Amino acid sequence: MTSTTIQSKRRKGGRKRRDDNANSVIGQGRAIPYLFSMPAILLVAAILGFPVLYGVWQSLYRRETLGAPLEWVGTLNYSEMFASPSFWHALNKTAIFVFGSLILGTVLGIFFAFALYRIVGRLRFLRAVTVAPYIISNVAAAVMFRILFNSQFGVLNQVIEFFGFDGPSWLANPTLAMVVVIFTQVWTDLPLTILVLLGGLMTIDRSYLDAALVDGATGWKRARFVTIPLLAPQIFISTVWLSYSTLTGLGVVLALTGGGPLKATQTLAMEMYTVAFRNLEFEQALAIATFILVLNALLTLFYAGVARKYEYEA
Repeated sequence: MTSTTIQSKRRKGGRKRRDDNANSVIGQGRAIPYLFSMPAILLVAAILGFPVLYGVWQSLYRRETLGAPLEWVGTLNYSEMFASPSFWHALNKTAIFVFGSLILGTVLGIFFAFALYRIVGRLRFLRAVTVAPYIISNVAAAVMFRILFNSQFGVLNQVIEFFGFDGPSWLANPTLAMVVVIFTQVWTDLPLTILVLLGGLMTIDRSYLDAALVDGATGWKRARFVTIPLLAPQIFISTVWLSYSTLTGLGVVLALTGGGPLKATQTLAMEMYTVAFRNLEFEQALAIATFILVLNALLTLFYAGVARKYEYEA
């Protein structure tokens, strides 16, 4: 290596160090953004984290009667929770509720996202209309669907009877009640899923689609092997959102069926509500809430692992 080359590299290194020092002086050092963001991060962590930690701590106590002093019981609330048949029944119904909502919500989200992506001209206002269900509260949507699926004067049964058939008792049948609850929950959560997937479609480089078209891939094949794999990050986000919303959702089940009929829609969130506000066992309800928190975290890690695998393969 010649002396000229060494001096050249030294000059470059010295210039780089001077640039780094200059950036640090004017506030562009690597640690500066974190320092300025630290107060906001600590405030958000305190607001969001304190109730969770306080709830977990309170789940280790118990009071014999309402208004009595709390007594330390350790993990007794959790052991009784896992020994309760009603808890396992609620966990089973929650699995059906979450899995059904994920499948239906993801399929409909992809379908409507593709449809809205192709809309041109004046029909673009339909993209804004899709937000409407998300604006309506879950309780209001559940009441609306309760009227819609009413066996006596519901619009859906009136349409079925118009064609000469007897409409079923939607909310009195255990299987149909779960279907109605899943459909209502998906209807309230679908707008955000559509917007996330639609945003992902708009970021896909057209060169990938053009190359697939040149190779002879059209229609379903291009969507299956090109577009959907490129949407893996957005599908992951929508999956986490749908899973969280259904796992912790209470408004739809409470207003639509109240956990019935015959506890056919008694999810974990509904079981927590029952234990807390009907049985007045708030500490046991906090144990169920902690379990829901841990279950949601585990499911999110599982979704992240699956998404990372498909993103790598894509």
